[in-house]
Amino acid sequence: MTSGCTEIIAHRGASDDAPENTLESFQLGLDQGADAIECDVRVSRDGELVAIHDSTVDRVAQVKGTVAEMSRAELNALDVGSWKSPDWQGARIPALADILDLMPADRRIFIEIKVGLTALPPLKKVLAASALPSSQVVIMEFDLDTVIAVRGAFPDIEVLWLNDFPWWYPGWIKRRALMNNIARSANHGFDGVNIQNIPQLDADSLQACRRRGLNCYCWTVDDPDRAAQLHQGGINGIATNRPGWIREQLDLPK
Repeated sequence: MTSGCTEIIAHRGASDDAPENTLESFQLGLDQGADAIECDVRVSRDGELVAIHDSTVDRVAQVKGTVAEMSRAELNALDVGSWKSPDWQGARIPALADILDLMPADRRIFIEIKVGLTALPPLKKVLAASALPSSQVVIMEFDLDTVIAVRGAFPDIEVLWLNDFPWWYPGWIKRRALMNNIARSANHGFDGVNIQNIPQLDADSLQACRRRGLNCYCWTVDDPDRAAQLHQGGINGIATNRPGWIREQLDLPK
């Protein structure tokens, strides 16, 4: 981990400007100079991986429906752009396969599994069918058992354990949990961790990752001072809703 190689990751695409988890948002993130995009995936009723954060479509489509109970075609018929702005009317929920097809040769995609082990069979299928090399793919999840399974299923892909911490935890408990999870990640053979943006992700915890040979990423960072602190500390990547702006604030080359 060196301060010169911090990846700027477009969190759900350029989601400050465009409707999250849409092809429009991902393309805008790439256009703004993001080194990578991040998407959330769930499984439709007919077993397709689709990009959406919530378990329901209520927030982004402004109609009621549960993702797991809807077919790929039903999900694709929804307008998930108008909630953001009339300018984005008609944006759709994309399949993961469509997002992989969007990726240029010099960028990466971070795939966050939102549904645990049920995502693994369709994920194997869609990655096998994609021309995107494994070096451009990162897979991550919060559920430890799922991350362990992903590690075994995808030996050639970078695998991260996502970590968040209840807001009511005292700082010392968050630090202890973070350090413990760094150690556990190394013991399980993960490639790294992706940590919630908490103060305890600092020089000491970054050094702990380095000692154990782990990559370390942070989500979600929209504050330029915090981004600069992490960048100077040698973090591998920062997920942000404002990839173009954060890159400019850090004076990173495109």
